[in-house]
Amino acid sequence: MTPAADSNARQRRFLNRRRELLNTALRLAEDEGWEAVTTRRLAEAIDYSQPVIYQHFENRDDLIRTLVIEGFIDLTNRIESVARSSSATPLQDLCRVYIDFGTSQPRLYEAMFTLPTAVPFADDDTPAEMRKAFDALAAIIASEAPEADAQGTAELYWACCHGLVTLLNARRVPHERIEHHVRRVAEIVRLDETV
Repeated sequence: MTPAADSNARQRRFLNRRRELLNTALRLAEDEGWEAVTTRRLAEAIDYSQPVIYQHFENRDDLIRTLVIEGFIDLTNRIESVARSSSATPLQDLCRVYIDFGTSQPRLYEAMFTLPTAVPFADDDTPAEMRKAFDALAAIIASEAPEADAQGTAELYWACCHGLVTLLNARRVPHERIEHHVRRVAEIVRLDETV
């Protein structure tokens, strides 16, 4: 094996182990909650020693921060798929996509939006991946309600979708009412345009 091939193989093993750590951490969180995500549990789950984890992440918070950033990349891709579609109801579709994202991975959603974190929101230091998600959402709002303040209306829309996800995940609203709420959220955006 050439030195370059050996280096590439080591890099692939490193990246595969990192991915395995992230996947295992997310699975543990989704199954048992974030308190179950410890370096000891991760090491046991992937059959490595704890020091191996620190070759990939500074600490538990760094690992969770990485999952949060990946979550925003996934959310952005989903939002952009709505923007690329030729749907007659993009605001409703966007709300559905957002709800599906948050309810299909409730612990990841929790880490992204409700757990205390060192990841800054609405700040100069906000990671680009997070800004991109909001900008993608605001672009759809701007195209559907061009007279509205796109940033402010996007914040209101996001708050409504976030509230629905949070209430659904806490089992505080019945699923059969969600379509009604999705239509109402779209109407709020359109009403905001006329204010």
